[in-house]
Amino acid sequence: MRKKEEGNSMSAPRHWFAGATIALTSSSLLAAGSAQFVAWNGTEVNIASGEFVDILENSGNAFSLDDMNRVNEELQSQGISTQDKINVFLTETAAGLTIVTMLGGVETPDSSGPTTAVSTTAFVPGTAGWQYNADAGGSFDAVPLGDTTVLSGLFQWESGVNSAAMAASNLAVGDTGSYQFNEFQQGGLSTNNTIQLLTSEGGVWSVAQSFDFDPAEDGGLDFQYFDFAITDIPAPGGLVIMMFAANGLRRRRR
Repeated sequence: MRKKEEGNSMSAPRHWFAGATIALTSSSLLAAGSAQFVAWNGTEVNIASGEFVDILENSGNAFSLDDMNRVNEELQSQGISTQDKINVFLTETAAGLTIVTMLGGVETPDSSGPTTAVSTTAFVPGTAGWQYNADAGGSFDAVPLGDTTVLSGLFQWESGVNSAAMAASNLAVGDTGSYQFNEFQQGGLSTNNTIQLLTSEGGVWSVAQSFDFDPAEDGGLDFQYFDFAITDIPAPGGLVIMMFAANGLRRRRR
């Protein structure tokens, strides 16, 4: 009887340690952040946040060229197409949890390239920050509208020469909003799978889902639209890790 009690007392710290491990694993996965995007056609895409903690460090609203190069080089090194794509993803930055929109990206440098023009209109929480780079051409404006800020940019760039970027930063769980893209001039953009929603797992970026520009019913500019919500649901890989940890704890208790 005494031996059994000693065995139970010895297993208690193990149970506590396993429980603490699950808690820490869960909190670290949730801290990374996640988001759900719902496209115009109803397609739902869940993405997990990555990390570019060394970008958007400067105060103000500039998305610097150095930061753009840093992001595009990282994505390209992991096999993500940038030059003929629009990449949208969630990431931790120096400005907090951020939705980044990268419009183009130089993969094969050229002295001149086809001109591309895309407008982006985003409705984000009034508490959000914002950054942009339209140095290659175009314009950008941020207009407060009650509890919302409207980010409106017309971005123009030369494929293979330069690119553009926009960010909505300082986001938090529960924040919602929307993005609309209009294709003014296709230029160097691909005709298929033009807009890529990226996700990150274990520091590796991948395409969660890609979308085309859809023709407008009224004969206007081709477009794509997304509602988004910042969530605290861990990525599928994170759920698997948590399930293994929980199963291990149950086996110990038996």
